[in-house]
Formats: sequence, C-alpha cells, structure tokens
Amino acid sequence: MAANTITWVKASKDYHEKKDTEVVPACTAIINQLAIDPDVPVAGIPAPLTVAIYTGMITALNTDVVARQTARAITLTSDEIGKMSTLIHNTDILVNYIDNVCNQKFPGNVTQITTVFARFGLTPTGHGKGGKHTFRILSVGAGSATIETPASDAGSTTHFRWSLDQTNWTIIKAAHKSTAIITGLPMDKRVYFQYDTSEAVGRGVYPTISATGDDYHWSNSISEVIPASTTTGNSPNTL
Repeated sequence: MAANTITWVKASKDYHEKKDTEVVPACTAIINQLAIDPDVPVAGIPAPLTVAIYTGMITALNTDVVARQTARAITLTSDEIGKMSTLIHNTDILVNYIDNVCNQKFPGNVTQITTVFARFGLTPTGHGKGGKHTFRILSVGAGSATIETPASDAGSTTHFRWSLDQTNWTIIKAAHKSTAIITGLPMDKRVYFQYDTSEAVGRGVYPTISATGDDYHWSNSISEVIPASTTTGNSPNTL
C-alpha cells in the first residue's frame, strides 16, 4: 500500500435490519464488551453518552419488548418504535467510536481490526472499494492538496488538520463532505494530514463540545510533498 493511503475498516451496521427482539442482545453484547475490551477503552465513549445512559436505553426497550410478547401483540407500539430508534442511533455512535479506535491503533491491519470487531459481535463491511473506506491524498497542486476521507453518515462533519513535523498542528475549517481541497499549504514541503469525524446527532439533540478542544480523535497521518506549481509537482499514488 502506498505511504499516503490508509485503508479504513468499517464495522457493518447490520443491527439496523434486526428485529427488536434481536437488537437488545446485540446492543447488550457491545456495551458489555466495551467494559472489558483491552483495545477499545470504555472511558473514551463520546460525551454525553455514557454506559449508564446506554444501558438504560437497552432496559427501556427490553421492557417494551417483553410487555408486547406477554400481550402477544403483533405490531410495535409508538413508544417502542421511539425507544428502538433512539437505541439504534446511539449504537451508531458507539460503533463509530469502535471504528475510530481500532483504525487508529491498527492502521490498515484488516485482520487485527476484524478480530477486535468480532469481540463486539461486529463484522467489517467491504473496504477499500472505490476509495469509500480509504484515507488518501487524491492529488496535489500549487500549494494545495485534495484529501479524501472514509465516507461517513449523512449529516456528519469532517475535521482536518495539517503539520510539517507531526508535532505542531494547524486545525482548519471543517466540512460536511468526505473530500476537500485544502489550499494555502506550504510549498515544496512534505505536509502531513489527519482527520476526525463528528457524527450527526438526532433531531432536537444538542451536541456537547469541549471548550478545550481535547475531544478530537485524530486519525493516523498521511503525507505528500506539496509542489510550488502544477508542472513541477508530484502525482500521489492511489489504491
């Protein structure tokens, strides 16, 4: 694999297709594993979500499921539909967190990441197809670079930063696209890039943002030499 590409392995969100009776054990398995997993720290769960809050969602849905089964009802109640939707949304947040941690700790190591996913009852989606799950530099121009990050869910925000030494970083404007053209970069210098993704929150939900800016989960770096002109520049390798 070229030095300026990193395969991003994403977990399948097949729990979206499960019945409510199957969602409860699937979500329970995820949160139980988070409490003990050696590679994905439970303390890093994105705020304001907590283990207690998530477990409460599972319990609330399960109470409805049991009541419906006892009554032998066939259709879901509006209350159950709402609770299941909330639980699925927050499970997406947890699974995206697991994605981020695994890919940062084991960049490009599909086998290792798949092993960690399996502990949570998760499986990887197809990866590296059409660049949708690859962090890479598509092209460079005079003082600019076109960066592509793995595709995220609708409504998510992608954050970018760059550095010359991987010690001092400059955070730049975020975007709602997975591909962005970054201009004004130092020319004839090797520039390193990282990104992070803020997942979309549900309607009526206000995001919690740290005033100190310490809640980023930056990716591993990719880099390229940024040319002074398009005629003297390089052509980055791609998958």
